Amino acid sequence: MILGIILVRNESERWLEQVLSQMRSVCDKLYALDDASTDDTPKICGKYCDAVAIGWKSLWGTNELIRRKQLWGFAESIAKDGDWVLCLDADETMPAIELLPELLTVVENTGCDCAAFRLYDMWSETHYRDDKWWIGHYGHWPFCVRYDANKEYVWNETPLHCGRFPKNSYEKMAQTELAIQHWGWSREVDRKIKCERYLEVDPEGKWGFMGQYKSILDEAPNLRRFELG
Repeated sequence: MILGIILVRNESERWLEQVLSQMRSVCDKLYALDDASTDDTPKICGKYCDAVAIGWKSLWGTNELIRRKQLWGFAESIAKDGDWVLCLDADETMPAIELLPELLTVVENTGCDCAAFRLYDMWSETHYRDDKWWIGHYGHWPFCVRYDANKEYVWNETPLHCGRFPKNSYEKMAQTELAIQHWGWSREVDRKIKCERYLEVDPEGKWGFMGQYKSILDEAPNLRRFELG
């Protein structure tokens, strides 16, 4: 089984429908945790998800760890040993997501318990950022892990940049050529909001990188056209 989990907040005017539609096409079960949205996000989630939980108070920008633990807790409550857990954010799409089920079978047969993808930080509808602070597309990042019912999961205990999975959620990673397009940076207004948020919550760069925070608003970033294959 592929279980999809997603954390959302005020996503109705963004990429949520596309993300959920993609996840629904490959996930046997799909679950959303809403961080006290004030728009139609829960209603949209209800169209695609098997279950939607809603927090009564938003923790956005203050303690992401609590919500990530809650989201993973749901996965633990319904996943069976050996099931795959796919976790995308509400601004992340997979251009070739239809290949995921077959890919996971191959990954499983290699003995790996994690499927990792290249991450492209989109700075526009067509181009992604490529410089020393924005290098996710050069590496592989865990977006899908195999659940182990016998494991005691442990988190990176930081309120910001805690990760979407427990830090011991996998032991052997399979590097794949599937891509994730991260759209959260693709609009100037969102970049400004995120920059202000990081500088406010992490003013000393304790949990992230101050250089990257300050680079968000670069006037002439180095961009490359996104192309599949």
